[in-house]
Amino acid sequence: MKNMLYVAEIVDNTIVDGEGFRTSLYLSGCDIFCEGCHNRKLWDINYGQPMEIDEVFTKLISHFTNITFIGGEPMMQAAPLTVLAEKIKEYTSKSIWIYSGHTFEEILADMEYRRLIELCDVLVDGKYDRNYSRSNLKFKGSENQRIIDIKKSLAANETILWTDEFETIY
Repeated sequence: MKNMLYVAEIVDNTIVDGEGFRTSLYLSGCDIFCEGCHNRKLWDINYGQPMEIDEVFTKLISHFTNITFIGGEPMMQAAPLTVLAEKIKEYTSKSIWIYSGHTFEEILADMEYRRLIELCDVLVDGKYDRNYSRSNLKFKGSENQRIIDIKKSLAANETILWTDEFETIY
């Protein structure tokens, strides 16, 4: 249904799912099935609860934090998630990060997925691969995954990796 999302969990004030403090929307359902996935219970679309988009929107914007769409696999719910992202962009100035096991190139080739990604700011793409997993990776689970600046990539018509502007301070 276009006005419902299957939500596993909403986590407030997290710092692991993107830059700064974020509210992460963990979506139910995954069709990628990465070996070694740490959110395996989210593979089932019926895990968690169905929620109306307006209810999810109210919960997400009630905090000062920016927003992350994660799962599971957000692209499984691309149509209703697009409606939510449109609403977030229309009524707030919050940034949206999105995680997907699909690559940026795969997402751009699918019109439904592309519409969603155009509303987001940063994409962490690619399947989790436990053979490339490292405990010190920032905002991703394995080295094969990329953190992509969506707006710059779309403007330049090439994949441009996101860079942490504060990284040099550490």
